[in-house]
Amino acid sequence: MQASAGRITGEALERVAGPNSLLASLSPSHAHAFVDIPEDVLQSISSVGEESYDDIFGDLGSDLLDTKSIDSVHSFISSHQHRDQLTGAPKRQVIARVAGTGLAPWEIHRPQKFVRDLVLRGRCFGGRVLDAGCGIGDNALFIAKACPQARVTAVDVVPRCLEFAAAKAKLRGMSGKVQMMAADLLESDPCRQHEALSSPAADGTYDCVLDSSTFHCFGDDDRERYVAVLGRLLRRGGVLVMNCMSEEEGRPGGPRRITVQDLLSVFNRMSGWEVEVIEDSIIELHPTFWGGKALARLFTIRKL
Repeated sequence: MQASAGRITGEALERVAGPNSLLASLSPSHAHAFVDIPEDVLQSISSVGEESYDDIFGDLGSDLLDTKSIDSVHSFISSHQHRDQLTGAPKRQVIARVAGTGLAPWEIHRPQKFVRDLVLRGRCFGGRVLDAGCGIGDNALFIAKACPQARVTAVDVVPRCLEFAAAKAKLRGMSGKVQMMAADLLESDPCRQHEALSSPAADGTYDCVLDSSTFHCFGDDDRERYVAVLGRLLRRGGVLVMNCMSEEEGRPGGPRRITVQDLLSVFNRMSGWEVEVIEDSIIELHPTFWGGKALARLFTIRKL
């Protein structure tokens, strides 16, 4: 049976998100922020994401995936036009058309390596966690499963992404474990923002914000609005974990590259932030896009 263009059939979704999927094999953990994780949980988490893309999708092949659609999407996103000419609203429109199909280059159907590594290193997310730009929910669901002390909220501007994430949560027996909401984190006007994020009660609500490849999608003006919203939602002393594509990634296409200076121009003590850790990192991608990974940096930033 042939899948419709840009869609994944129910059988395929079951394979990547269902109760017998790789991600669903995680053992529960009683760990919370900055606390060691039991050995059995570490072993379970260690296996997540190390398998190849084919191991996760099995033998789906062209019968269930529209490979022509994948090729066309990846070809455009890897073009100079996407990186250098599209900005602002037009670029957001492109992302809105691609995101949530399950076939975009960044939708790998497992948590990103840097998220898994943070948990493995004992830096398990705890308290109230906001996944800003959650996409199809793999990072948020992973955190909720690996760190049961965390209360995770997943936010994305594309409703289709959240529908996909909710379907994954249901198949994994995790419905209700992650609060999901469609919201535009560039919207600074409380009257136009999601009520759960715009009310005064939301100010300083979150202990940790996760940004997995969201910040690098924005132009300069959008960055300022986005950071202002995060600064309002994150409590004083809270931590922002941000993984961005670096300027060392020289291949055409993709998002804007973020240099250390770019980051420090926005997050500094004068603006109420302190960058505590800068690490080399990667962004995992679909294996047919740039060989499955891009060079990145991981920033740990504290709100003062």
